[in-house]
Amino acid sequence: MDILLREMRAALDQGTEFQDRELSLPVVTIGSRQDQAIQLLGEQVAGSHAELRAAGGKLQIKATRGNALVVDGEKRSSVELAPGERVLIGGNTLEAMAAPAGFDGAVVLVPDPEVDRATFENAYQTSLKDTWLSKRWPAWISLALVLVFALAVPLYLVMDGDDATPAPGASLLTDAIWTSGPLHAVHNQSIGDDCGACHSELLERVQDNACTACHKDIEDHIVPGHAALQSMPTERCAVCHKEHNEPTLLVIEADSLCTDCHDDGATLSRVSPHVEVATGFSEASHPRFEVALPIAQATAKATGLVFDWELHERPLEDAQEQSNLKFPHDLHLDVGSVRTQSGEALGCGDCHTLSPDREHFVPVSMAAHCRDCHELTFDAGAPQRQLPHGQPSEAVATMEGHFIRVYADPSRAAAEPTRERRRRPGRRADSGNSCSGTALQCALQRTEAEVLNQFTRSGCVTCHRVDDTGTSDLFTRFQVYPVRLPGDFMPTARFDHHSHLTQKDKDGDAACLTCHEATASSASTDLMIPDIDNCTSCHTDHTVADSVPLDCVDCHAYHPDASSMPQLFTERTP
Repeated sequence: MDILLREMRAALDQGTEFQDRELSLPVVTIGSRQDQAIQLLGEQVAGSHAELRAAGGKLQIKATRGNALVVDGEKRSSVELAPGERVLIGGNTLEAMAAPAGFDGAVVLVPDPEVDRATFENAYQTSLKDTWLSKRWPAWISLALVLVFALAVPLYLVMDGDDATPAPGASLLTDAIWTSGPLHAVHNQSIGDDCGACHSELLERVQDNACTACHKDIEDHIVPGHAALQSMPTERCAVCHKEHNEPTLLVIEADSLCTDCHDDGATLSRVSPHVEVATGFSEASHPRFEVALPIAQATAKATGLVFDWELHERPLEDAQEQSNLKFPHDLHLDVGSVRTQSGEALGCGDCHTLSPDREHFVPVSMAAHCRDCHELTFDAGAPQRQLPHGQPSEAVATMEGHFIRVYADPSRAAAEPTRERRRRPGRRADSGNSCSGTALQCALQRTEAEVLNQFTRSGCVTCHRVDDTGTSDLFTRFQVYPVRLPGDFMPTARFDHHSHLTQKDKDGDAACLTCHEATASSASTDLMIPDIDNCTSCHTDHTVADSVPLDCVDCHAYHPDASSMPQLFTERTP
C-alpha cells in the first residue's frame, strides 16, 4: 500500500509550507511512539493510537483498543474517509485528499499547534531513582565490562595480528564492535571489512591521505591559483563526510555547509575580493550573477594581428560577449525572413543541441549548423565550387586557381554544369564579367574583385570581423578575426538545461525564450544570460507554494571540477 502523507506547518514568513512523504507499508501506524509511521504529539495521543488502511478506494482509520477518533465532535472507533473528510486525533487533523497517480491514498496532516514539543518530551523522561537500580555499583560494573570486552580484548586481538573480522560462528570480541554503524554501500563494496584501508594508524582519526588514495581526482574546495585563499583553514575530509552512521549520508546538502563561512563579509573581503556574501537564494541574500567571458587582446605583428585570449569575470548586467562573430538572433528566428530548406521556421534546437551532460550544448560550427543555409560559393557559373571555411589564405588560393581555369581552360564550361544557386535574400546574382587582357590577367583581375567582395562587402565579412591591412598581396591583405564561442559562461556554477526544457505550460522554444530573450537580440554582443531575478521567479531557498526550493549544492559544487573551470580569472571588473 502506497500512501502520500503531506504535512502542513506554519512557515517563518507567516505563510504555510508543506512536506510530502511516501509511506509504503501494509498498515500505516499512527501514535506518539517513535516507531509509528505517523508520529503525532499531544497528551491525548496514545503510543499506538490507530491504524490506517486503504480499502475500496477509501482510507479507513481504526483506533486501537481503548482509544478513539473524533469526527464532527463525535468519538468513533473507526472511520472511512473520502476526499475532503477529516478526523481529529488529540488535536491533530488528518484530512483525506484525492490520491495522485501511483498512490492508493493521500492524507494531509495538520499538527496540533498548541502542543509544546519540549514539554511533551520531558513527560516521558525516566529518572534512575524511579527504578530498582542504584547509581554507583551498576556504573562501576558497566564501566569494567566495557573496558574489558570493548577495549582490552579487541585491542589484544589487533596487537596480536589476528583478523579483526570474525568467521561465522566465531567470537564477536574483535575490533569490529568499535564501529558505530555500517560503512556506506559504495565504500563497503570497495574495501569490505578492511578497516586498515582507512584507519592506517591504531586509535588515530582517518587522515586525508587515506581518502585521496582512492579519490585522486577530487579537488580541494580552495581553487588552485587563488593565492589569497590559501590562508583559509581547510577541514579534514572526515569532518564533512562522516562514515558509520545510519542513515549513511556521506554528502552534506544542507545550506549551512556554505553559509557558515559565506555569511561573514569581513572575513571574505580580507581573503578575496572576488567572493561576496551569500546567505540563501533570493535577490536579497544572494549576489548578482557574474559571467566568465573570453576577451581577445589583438597585437600587431609582422604577419598580421596576433590574438591573446584571456578569461575575464564581469557582472552580468553590463557584460557583452566578444566572440568576433556577427549573428542576429532576432533575424534568424523571424519566420518572415528565415526558413529552413523544408520551409519551416528556424528554431532554437536547429542550432543548439544539448550535450550528454544535460548542462552544456554541443559547440555551434559552420559545417554542422550553418552550411545548410549559408553556402560558401563565389562564382554563380560554378555553384559546386565552395571556399574552405576558416582559412582566408586558402580561400584566396581557391578563388585564384578557379578563375585561372575559367579563363585559360577552353573545356572548362562543358566540364562544370551549372545549377540554380541559393542566395542570401537581397543579394544580386553574378551577371558575369568581361575582360580584354590575357587569360592570366583576366583571372587575377577577377580574383581580386571576388576577394574584395568576400572580405569587404557580402562574403566572409557578413558573419566575421575582417581586418584590411592594405597590402598589395591578396594572400595577406585580409585577416579574419578568430571566433571564440564560450562553452560555459558560469564555470563555477551548474545549470541543468534538460530539466528546464519543460516549464509549467511551456516547452520547446517557448521554454527557452522564458530565460533567453533571443527574439529581441539583434547583435552577437548581446549576452542573453538571465540574472538572478529571472531564477527567483520560480526558485527560492525554502519550500513555498508555486516555487521549487534550491539548496546551495544544487547549483554549486563544493569540490570544483578543475577540468571544466578556469584555475584563475585573469581580470574581474567591479
